[in-house]
Amino acid sequence: MPNHDDVRDAISLKNRVLVTGIFLASGAASLILQVLWFKQLQFVLGSATVSVSVTVASFFFGLSLGSVVGGRVADTVHRPLKVYGFLELALALVSLAVTAFLSHWPTWVGWLAPMLDLESPLRLPLMVALSLAILSLPTMLMGATLPFLVRYLTRAQTDLANRIGLLYGFNTLGAAIGTLTVGFVLMGLVGITGSSLVAAALYVCVGLAALLVARGRSPLPPSPATTNMPAQAPGSQQGSTTILIWVFACSGFVSIAYEVVWFRFLTNVSTSSVYAFSGMLGVYLLGLVIGALICARLLAPRKDQLLRYFAVTQLLIAVAATLTVGILGKARTVGVALHPIVSSLLPVPAQELLGGDVSFFLICAIALLLPTTLIGISFPLASELTVMQMSALGRRIGSLYALNTIGGVLGSLAAGFLLIPYLGSQWALTVLIALNVLLFVATAVSQPGLLRERSLWRQGTVAAGVIAVSLLLFTPHYLERVLTAIEGANVLELRETRQATFAVVEYQDGAAGTYQQLVVNSKSYANNRPEGRRYMAAMGHYPILLHPGPVETAVVICIGTGTTVGAVSTHQELQSIDAVDLSPTVFEFAPHFVPINKQFYQNPKVHQIVADGRHFLLGTNETFDVITLEPPPPHDAGVINLYTEEFYALAKQRMRPGAVLAQWVPLDFNRGILPKMILKAMMGQFKHVSLWLPSRMEGVAIASDEPLTIDPRMLAMRMSQPAVADDLTANGLRSPEDFLATFIAADAKLAAFVGDVPTLTDDRPRLEYYNWYPLSSISVDELKRLREPVENYLADKSVDEARLDTARTVANAILDEHQATAEGDRSAADAAVRLALKLAPDNSYVDFLDRKLRE
Repeated sequence: MPNHDDVRDAISLKNRVLVTGIFLASGAASLILQVLWFKQLQFVLGSATVSVSVTVASFFFGLSLGSVVGGRVADTVHRPLKVYGFLELALALVSLAVTAFLSHWPTWVGWLAPMLDLESPLRLPLMVALSLAILSLPTMLMGATLPFLVRYLTRAQTDLANRIGLLYGFNTLGAAIGTLTVGFVLMGLVGITGSSLVAAALYVCVGLAALLVARGRSPLPPSPATTNMPAQAPGSQQGSTTILIWVFACSGFVSIAYEVVWFRFLTNVSTSSVYAFSGMLGVYLLGLVIGALICARLLAPRKDQLLRYFAVTQLLIAVAATLTVGILGKARTVGVALHPIVSSLLPVPAQELLGGDVSFFLICAIALLLPTTLIGISFPLASELTVMQMSALGRRIGSLYALNTIGGVLGSLAAGFLLIPYLGSQWALTVLIALNVLLFVATAVSQPGLLRERSLWRQGTVAAGVIAVSLLLFTPHYLERVLTAIEGANVLELRETRQATFAVVEYQDGAAGTYQQLVVNSKSYANNRPEGRRYMAAMGHYPILLHPGPVETAVVICIGTGTTVGAVSTHQELQSIDAVDLSPTVFEFAPHFVPINKQFYQNPKVHQIVADGRHFLLGTNETFDVITLEPPPPHDAGVINLYTEEFYALAKQRMRPGAVLAQWVPLDFNRGILPKMILKAMMGQFKHVSLWLPSRMEGVAIASDEPLTIDPRMLAMRMSQPAVADDLTANGLRSPEDFLATFIAADAKLAAFVGDVPTLTDDRPRLEYYNWYPLSSISVDELKRLREPVENYLADKSVDEARLDTARTVANAILDEHQATAEGDRSAADAAVRLALKLAPDNSYVDFLDRKLRE
């Protein structure tokens, strides 16, 4: 018969459901804030891998420390739910303070800038110190919550696996909901500050609900000094329990390392949008939820089998991960098969809201749900197997969670910095699969009860055999073939690095001849076909040609094939050129793009700098006459920090009087409001902005605080320099008239075209959340109507008017060819090219367009 205290302290089903529900809400709030703070810290620390790793490590260090401290305190309090409620209320206040502090980073980071300089020995220590100082308090509060809830809900050792499974499962479910909500809805609707307010409101509701429930509860009676487990699992003596704890820590290492490798590979078959990343993380977390709930409902009642379940789970994770290797290798085939099914079943508005990645989410589910479900089973099992004394429940749970979290941090770092760069995705997964098998062996060998079970060892032998045979059948380059399966291309080099997967591929084309392409995560980032080469060269030449005075220093941000920095290097008046890119691999691959990039890497004027472009401008003390940048597509995740008003404000601080900034503005989005947002953000910081269209729909925006005044004589002189003239002529820009003909509009006319679209800020990174904007692209006809006379901006009338009119007709014909080709109207494309060829028979770019149509 239960004693009076047991009856008094029994927790009603209603209260258990309520407490579990508030922990779900808390998990949602925590993941919302994690996403927000990681994004904000990118502005301060940069987007480089080392910066992201420092941020992640600091976040999880705080969680680990909080769980340890919270666990020890939880064992000493009589009202753990009340303390939990105050922790959540404190999180509401602290989270708002952290978000506000990070939102105002420009006001306090300036005096730290010299120490954040790339050459500063204090850079890394300062990055670590900043991350820890900003994130430690809120993450410690987050980490402390689990031990208090476990202490409140668990009255007997026999309840532990069930309670932990439910708490862990629903908290993780909340995390998944938070991830998907902030990724698909909140950031697009209300931005960073608004999303932070939502998270804080959740914390307030959770805290108040916990305090209300706690009011009706009696204080917990003091726990006896030692209350042993009522039923020992076979062989689970104290010494072997210590080994289990370390096995569990290692399982955390392997689990997060899997996540890193899986996500890295899956980025090669997805878009690079925030929706794709949110979907991947959501699927991963959903698997953990399913696993935790399976453990709570199906496995927890079998107390005599928990140790065996834990060992077998490690083995099953290894088998499931092996199956995942096979699925990943067929990911593109599966995606092609799923796309028409998804398109027919899901309404178009729903597909647009989900970022067009629905087929990819299904691939993630097929590949990841089984192994992540098995991973989700481990934590509740390990909790009951390692918590030996109810009087030390909080401390044990806290320590266990901390060790698992620290293991996860080490796994993330090891996968990103060691396994993938040095072994590649497939061998990295093979190593992790082998580690799971070793965890099975370590669990079985360390536990006398399991060591004597022959059936368990037979299962292990069969599973190991299946894994070995499967990996041999896949062959060592199974996944590598997927990464290099680019139709019609010859792969010159493939490299999986800690930043991304890079490849250089080469094509043979009748019109373009032999050309190369830089592929990052299986997506084209740059190529030296004539169409791409023309606008990338323009990105280098235009700001220098339009600068009103002498040009001595320039910085090129985002290198790609090196075409832009090569074009800049042809201008002999420049004394110094800083070439900045996030990845050293881009510079190492540069020889593949000779001669287009003018071998810039051997030019003594060019300084190769591996850094995040915004962080470089933040840390340098140099100022420049020209800044030119062509970041990755602006809707790619993490790229927005090079398109916001705050970025342009920072760039402006690094510009000398009269300096010019050139920004790539892709105009061919199916949502035409997005390029207008980019222009609006530039106009928010610079007094004068003009738009030029040298190639297809690839716009070049020129920004300066000086009015656009073009001196035709200076322009002709600069264009006549031999190296400059050769490069411009090779791209079909032979004369000042050819150059001037690519002008579209400036200042008032351009502002009228942009209209009252919302602007881009660090707080409202709208480009990444493009699904909230209507499908309405900018047409060639619209741009032709926008075009205003460039003569309005000439310092004198020395330009040949007839040649300029002819050049404008040719420029319009080039745009007409592009639109007609996009629409599949070969007749209209042919007519446009014939007109251009008639007016400019010796134009190399028009000649290429003619050859392309004749193929």
